[in-house]
Amino acid sequence: MNTNRIILFFLKIPPPITGATLTNKRVYDSLLINEHFSIRKIPISYANSLNALGKINTHKIYTFFSILLKLLKELLLNKPAIVYFQISPLGSAFYRDAIFVLIIKLFKTKILFHLHGKGIKEASKNYLNRMLYKSVFHNSDIICLSTLLVSDIENVFKGKIHIVNNGVPDAALGKFKVIERKQTDPINILFLSNLIKSKGIIDFIQALRILNNKNINFIASIIGAEGDFSANELSSIIAEANLTHKVKYLGAMYGEDKNDIIASNDILVFPTKNDIWGNVIIECMQFKLPVIATKEGAIPEIIDDGITGFLVEKDSPDQIADKIEILKKNPSLLETMGKAARKKYEEKYTLKIFEKNMIDVFEKVIYNLKDR
Repeated sequence: MNTNRIILFFLKIPPPITGATLTNKRVYDSLLINEHFSIRKIPISYANSLNALGKINTHKIYTFFSILLKLLKELLLNKPAIVYFQISPLGSAFYRDAIFVLIIKLFKTKILFHLHGKGIKEASKNYLNRMLYKSVFHNSDIICLSTLLVSDIENVFKGKIHIVNNGVPDAALGKFKVIERKQTDPINILFLSNLIKSKGIIDFIQALRILNNKNINFIASIIGAEGDFSANELSSIIAEANLTHKVKYLGAMYGEDKNDIIASNDILVFPTKNDIWGNVIIECMQFKLPVIATKEGAIPEIIDDGITGFLVEKDSPDQIADKIEILKKNPSLLETMGKAARKKYEEKYTLKIFEKNMIDVFEKVIYNLKDR
């Protein structure tokens, strides 16, 4: 067996469905990538719901040892050139993943980390954490989603960093709306994220309350699975804000059902408090939706403020409401921003561009191995 082009994947299998797990699976499923490399996998599924994330249970302990045995088998029998690892960057999940990393390093196998989280800079202020991060990342390569995220690891890693923006399949062709919009028409506002407080769902409802109090005509849709915020809690705050007649919670939606809802809306609001990317942003940009989002992680790279959408501060529902009102009162600006959003998606965030960039990284890592 030619081991020079074997890449071993730690493949995170949804559920729960998150942007990170979807990106991980898209890399593995890519026909283009599979044409260039021999891909093997170690499937991982620790949690079966969003609420199970970060919690230790018997299933997770069993899964850990099962993965460990599969890893040893792959390292011994197939001797991969690279292990591609979407490592968890924080907390108990990082300590768990660090054990796998140390095993891989015993076999002197190159590791390519793909970071989909942040917080390492803060966590590494602890001396023991900092030493562990340095040990885990030593003599490895790291993929970051944006240059804006490199500073999060600069205290613990001095090696090769590759920048690869996420990409998503183009689901928008044939679904573009052609509407002669008037100022009297309601603006259709979308919140597309799991019901997690850190995604800014409460700020979103508060912004809608402000708009309603100003008699701004809108209809809002919320799509997402229940997380640390339940559907009942959501219904309660919607009712308290006197928005029941204007806000619809549609639950979790996927595939064409989700795409149809995106296509029927005018703007996306994504007031996250700690995301590093937000695939939902580029999912909606492809449908010509301007995006209003917080200045978190790589989002200021994705959204050109005032061109493809608006950037706002965290915990600022008043700013969100102001930006929605601007777009409501300026239909031509809404259309211009939507077209600019679609153009940027086509130039930077298609799945094909993402796949080609990932291939380039794999090729560079393998090429550098031959020089050792």
